[in-house]
Amino acid sequence: MRAPIAVSFISAALGLMPAAPVLAQAADSFQGHPVDLRPRLNLDASAWREVVQDRVVATLYAEQESPEPAAGQAQVSRLLGPVLERLRGNAELEVQSAGYRTEPVWQKSRIVGWRTRGALQITGKPSESFNALVGELATTLNLQSVTYLLSRETRLAVEQELIAQAVKAFHEKADTATRALGFRGYEVREVSIGGSGPIEPMPVPKTMMMARAAGADEAVPLPGAEGRTTVTTTVSGSVVLLR
Repeated sequence: MRAPIAVSFISAALGLMPAAPVLAQAADSFQGHPVDLRPRLNLDASAWREVVQDRVVATLYAEQESPEPAAGQAQVSRLLGPVLERLRGNAELEVQSAGYRTEPVWQKSRIVGWRTRGALQITGKPSESFNALVGELATTLNLQSVTYLLSRETRLAVEQELIAQAVKAFHEKADTATRALGFRGYEVREVSIGGSGPIEPMPVPKTMMMARAAGADEAVPLPGAEGRTTVTTTVSGSVVLLR
């Protein structure tokens, strides 16, 4: 069932334009730009909908310390290589590198070793199979974070659906303000339409991160925790008030 659509009136500002000085009015008219002395009302209105986040991003990494850089790099590659090979060609997943670095380990102002870290980012649709996959990979790699978000395609589609509601709210607000101010009507002069869909990261539960640190080798499915985010379409503009 589609989530209910909420409409909100954000703000309105009335600019009652004073009569322009005669000289300025004459100069404007001389240049071919007659002055519009009618009062103008600036306002905006929004429509929004809560939408289930339809993408999940898991970041896993391998880290190794060694006396020489090459040894740590080889070990990290041995851990990441099979994972990349297994995930390659899976049309339901997006897999990309999330960073690879080797840095010195310092102790009392001297280098005592080298730390190599390589990370992978796996993106897919929230599902039991995705949770099971991440839980299995977490037996050999460290699970850094899990983030739920709304895909760009879904956000744009919802914004398009909300345009009609936002425009209706704009007109309703203009009608109400016009009558309250004692004018008979209005004309729309300028209008702009914008939208937003905030992405709120959701960190992985601490119990999952601690399980790998404790050396647990048994695969534990990642608990599903996808949430909702709000998509908003806003109509802003100005209307001329008619006496």
